[in-house]
Amino acid sequence: MNSNRSVTTRMLSVLLCMLALQGCAYINLDLGSLMEIQPFEERTIREGSDDKVLVVEVLGVISTTAMRDGFIQRQGTLERLEGIFDIARKDKAVKGILLKIDSPGGGVTASDLLYKAILSFKEEHKIPVVACITGQGTSGAYMAALSADTIVALPSAVVGNVGVMLPSISLGGLMDKLGIKNQTLTSGKLKDSGTFLRDMNAEDRALLEGIVTEFHRDFMAKVKARRPVTPGDLPLIEDGRVMTASMGLNCHLIDQIGYYEDSLKALETMAKTQNPTVVVYRRRGENKGGFYSWP
Repeated sequence: MNSNRSVTTRMLSVLLCMLALQGCAYINLDLGSLMEIQPFEERTIREGSDDKVLVVEVLGVISTTAMRDGFIQRQGTLERLEGIFDIARKDKAVKGILLKIDSPGGGVTASDLLYKAILSFKEEHKIPVVACITGQGTSGAYMAALSADTIVALPSAVVGNVGVMLPSISLGGLMDKLGIKNQTLTSGKLKDSGTFLRDMNAEDRALLEGIVTEFHRDFMAKVKARRPVTPGDLPLIEDGRVMTASMGLNCHLIDQIGYYEDSLKALETMAKTQNPTVVVYRRRGENKGGFYSWP
């Protein structure tokens, strides 16, 4: 009885394997298409006149480039923006940019390049830019918002966080307890400043604080050049605090608390157009959605 059951079980197992292999023979995966970056497609958010408002999205951590995610090729924030602007340059119907921001910021270089790219496009094509901060518009993302002529933030959004952060930890104490010695060789005494293999000394701290201060000074220069901040606003901005939309409005970091519709209305007024068609460029296969959706 047990012998017959064992034979039957083995026969069923073999049969299932044969069926599975037969099914696999008909599976055709186009891995090449997964690895390619798909082209942009124009998606309509709102139908209107022949004039267009282009929604440009700054979402997630800001970066210049991105690594491959498994088989899927990714792009950094700056790479994606450059691709969008390459298309927009050829479309004379684009009368304004609605800059949608939901980002905690990112690298100093990437944020600066993003700010510069948006500002250059705006000035090159003589079109207005209105930023709409939907969630986060902090740190480097707020720097990107500074490229806009007007900044609108949702009531629940957070803004500001103006400044630069250089994370640093030391495992020196833990290494001592474990009997691990730091034997790093350097060409100069400050070459390994900021390493986690030892505690920071006074010279290290002075050097790194100088770098942070310089980058912070540049950020504040952009704020002063692009925003109508007052001497009373500066201490609250310079200390790097995150602000609610209402706090940001009081410190002149934003111009209005509102929604997509308010941002669009402000842009229509600045672009001197009525009921424009609102479009966004997204890659083939990305979420269509509406204004508040992510790709």
